[in-house]
Amino acid sequence: MGRTTALAAVGAIAIATLAACSDDGGGSDEAAAAPIETLAQAWSASDAAAFGAATDAPEPAGEAFTAMTEELLAPKTVVSPTGEPACTDAGCTQTLSVAATVDGLGEWSYETEVTTVAAGDDWTVQWQPAVLHPELTEQTAFEYRRTVPKRAPILDRRGEQLTSYRDVYRIGVVPGKAKPSSYPALADLLGVDGDDLRDRAAASEPDWFVDVITLRTSDYRPVRDRLLQIPGVAVDPGRLPLTPTSEWGRAILGTVAPATAETIRNAGPLAIDTDLVGSSGLQAAYEEQLAGSPGGGVALVDAESGAQRQQLWKVPTTYGKPVRTTLDYRFQDAAERAVAGQSKTTVLVAVNTRTGEILADANGPDITWYNTGFVGEYPPGSTFKPVSVAALIESGQDVDEVADCPSTTVVDGKRFKNYEFTSLPAGSSFADAIAASCNTTVVNRAERLGDDALSQTATQWFGVSAEWVLPLDAYSGSVPANNSLVDKAASMIGQGRVLMSPLGMALVAAAVDSGQARSPSLIVGEGGDPVGEPLPDAIASDLRRILRMVVTEGTASSLRGLPGDVAAKTGTAEYGTADPPRTHGWMIGYRGDVAFACLVVDGEGGNSDAGPIVRRFLELAPATVG
Repeated sequence: MGRTTALAAVGAIAIATLAACSDDGGGSDEAAAAPIETLAQAWSASDAAAFGAATDAPEPAGEAFTAMTEELLAPKTVVSPTGEPACTDAGCTQTLSVAATVDGLGEWSYETEVTTVAAGDDWTVQWQPAVLHPELTEQTAFEYRRTVPKRAPILDRRGEQLTSYRDVYRIGVVPGKAKPSSYPALADLLGVDGDDLRDRAAASEPDWFVDVITLRTSDYRPVRDRLLQIPGVAVDPGRLPLTPTSEWGRAILGTVAPATAETIRNAGPLAIDTDLVGSSGLQAAYEEQLAGSPGGGVALVDAESGAQRQQLWKVPTTYGKPVRTTLDYRFQDAAERAVAGQSKTTVLVAVNTRTGEILADANGPDITWYNTGFVGEYPPGSTFKPVSVAALIESGQDVDEVADCPSTTVVDGKRFKNYEFTSLPAGSSFADAIAASCNTTVVNRAERLGDDALSQTATQWFGVSAEWVLPLDAYSGSVPANNSLVDKAASMIGQGRVLMSPLGMALVAAAVDSGQARSPSLIVGEGGDPVGEPLPDAIASDLRRILRMVVTEGTASSLRGLPGDVAAKTGTAEYGTADPPRTHGWMIGYRGDVAFACLVVDGEGGNSDAGPIVRRFLELAPATVG
């Protein structure tokens, strides 16, 4: 073969080889780069086996991938090739964009490079730790770090802390060390659900800490010795933002507790199931503001010693901000003390008559998360009479005219009776009758009102059924238009279909005092807007005089002798079908610029049950908001 022929043959071989590599359209490059996409997809799917299989070292690659995922608590990672792969005969190199959602910290984004190599007739990703991160080596490892900031306090209107950090003891059980007898023993000692605790422990790992209850120091010390004798019990001391006592303000301020499936949904995207989060009340409503957000990141550490080599990613801590409420510690504490000694469900709500600001909301007597003061729906009984009297005055009633107050009367076949005064002497005025809570005097005037008169009066002048904007659920009341004379008569004395919350009734009293209904305010700077129209001066004046008479000579005898011109209205509300009917005891009123409403569920009477609680509150609370 001649030289020319030989050179031509070499050239032909070179051309053929180049064609095979480029395939005229880069087909071989595509094959060489394909494993990169396969690895990215496996990484995004958190599939350790598929990730390892896409490399030339499946077992170590899969193990390293699993270690990274478990250490960083990264449930979701999006990995995608970026740009065009750079290919040679030896393989292709391409950049991967990694966006890992790290539990409790957010998204960690970075880039890394991977290279493919030939594996027989196929291609595979060349494994090295730097595939997972460019700084990772055989001698290093990832370390997840997370710090939760101190929770901010809830403040009263004057800036005083309503919640502050106090020592607590978190009680748990370790399933692998517990015995069958442990769960009923814990139930008996701590009042928890032993069956539920046993089920939760059975569903946990043997060495896990399964939450039982968190106790204040005052509650932990009396049970400590007996508690530590129960097999499997573990105690974790700590500190939590708490109110002065377990009962104090719990229904409105709420609690902080270990996250549950329900509460963690409300805690923001950076909360994790080991966090303590707001579980009720304002602690839950303002969880993200109070909690702030955790800081931390990912460090590169020595695989053996754990010494830090490099900070790969850092997240700054964001500290929570206090929530400033309209509550006033002085009034809240007075309300809590007044309610504490009761045996029946009792509520006392106080508001600023001029602004609608909620000063106190005490629910008791025991520990309760249920905010009856805001969401309770109860017939208000005769405490509703300021509304019906206002409607009657508007229709032409003179409060000084002589009025009868028989002990019973019949309206369209329905018998009505008085509760606290059987009757009044001849010559008594309409004002006297209201001060004496004469139901018969009121219902005998039902025909004077239209079917929608009570509903309009309640809405227009007293803010009932208004749309409230509060961070917590609350009920503004319901006074439906009447559908019969009996329905109207019952509504006029706060029975029938009339329903109110203690907060709603406190605002009714506030409207009488200030002459203008307002929406309630719980957070400084929010709410407190005028609702409806101002109460006409003449009607407001008559109502104030009558509510003062209720104290000086009427049914609120329990409030006599207190400093300040206390005005009030008592109420005994029937409910149910029992004979005789069961009742709730109510009292509403005001002193200075503070209006109040007290409800005793299943109380026998307004003055007898609610009156002493209101008196105690007024004895302890300041005379004015100041």
